Amino acid sequence: MLESPGRRWGFVFISLGVTLAAAGLTFWFAWGLPGTSSVNQAVLGIVVHVVFGYIVVMSGLTIYRSDLDAAECFSAAKWCAGGFGLMALFVLWASAPDLLAGQFTLELLNELVVVGSVGAAAGVLIGLNRGQAVQNRRLVEEKEDQRDTLLFLLRLLRHDVRHDLVTIGGYADLLEGEVKSEQNREYLEHIEGRTESMRQLLETADAIIESETGGRDLEPIDIAPVLREQSSLIQSKAPEVNVVTDIDDALYVEADDLVVELFKNLLDNAVTHNPTENLTVSVDGTTDGDAVVVGIGDDGEGIPGSIRDDLFDPEIRGKSSDGDGLGLYLVRKLVDSYDGSIDVVDIDDGTRFTVRFPRSEAGPDGSFGPFEGENGVGSGGGEHHALDA
Repeated sequence: MLESPGRRWGFVFISLGVTLAAAGLTFWFAWGLPGTSSVNQAVLGIVVHVVFGYIVVMSGLTIYRSDLDAAECFSAAKWCAGGFGLMALFVLWASAPDLLAGQFTLELLNELVVVGSVGAAAGVLIGLNRGQAVQNRRLVEEKEDQRDTLLFLLRLLRHDVRHDLVTIGGYADLLEGEVKSEQNREYLEHIEGRTESMRQLLETADAIIESETGGRDLEPIDIAPVLREQSSLIQSKAPEVNVVTDIDDALYVEADDLVVELFKNLLDNAVTHNPTENLTVSVDGTTDGDAVVVGIGDDGEGIPGSIRDDLFDPEIRGKSSDGDGLGLYLVRKLVDSYDGSIDVVDIDDGTRFTVRFPRSEAGPDGSFGPFEGENGVGSGGGEHHALDA
């Protein structure tokens, strides 16, 4: 029943606390209560004689329910005993003349119990806090070791999978000119499609790992050219989609290279989860006081009600989606890391995501130029554009 150190020592502290409280009450009723002239004094006397034993009892319950090891429990016991002994010594030192005269009274015994209870309560609280601090440090170290091991395995797996995907893609390219039948060409296209899907999944996983591992340096970045570049890329990916942009210049925010993944995933989400025929995707960016506001909307089918509340959680996706469910999870992680916020609302036709960033100014000498994305796209004008297919 008392197999763990916490349970055994917790039972000891509970018993000690009950003993101190019971002894205090006994001495109070035997010595203090007869000389009490009012109800308030009687109640106060009871509280004083019980409260510190109660603290020891509650500390014992905490230890009983904890997973502190034997050394940490023993440390709390030493602090408790030391606190009781120290306070008892003060009482004995103050009563030394009476003791030397051979007078050991009920009043002195009452003081020993009450004042000693104060020391015991203070000691067990100190010992408990120190034990929990040691336990927390140990847990943090264990979590860090587990995280380092997990990151190592993920990076090793990512490296091997990426290498295998390159190999599969290479062999698929070699077979492309050799496949003659329509059915085999369909199989080959399926292989190529799944290979590309896994490559994109690896890119998303890379971004999530980078966002989680910390150590990222943020600096003022103009996201206007990032938005224009990603809008152009999504237009190239889906030429049948009408992409409309209205992006101001000089939209500086504190960010890093992963901001590209943020907008890439929002735009991919708009195109991937909607029928692209007659689909319009709008991208706008502007400043609003101390904020930079980016809106990405579409006139598609909207968000299914079954996933709306959990939209930004990992592996959440609609029934008809064949995605990995990590894109919007990454978006939320990145927005949070930039101290921003993201909202999603249904509009008359479709969905609109609104991202707000704290606005950042360029360097004091204007040295922070436009951010160059994957294709080196620079800053453009802030006028309204409809991108050509």
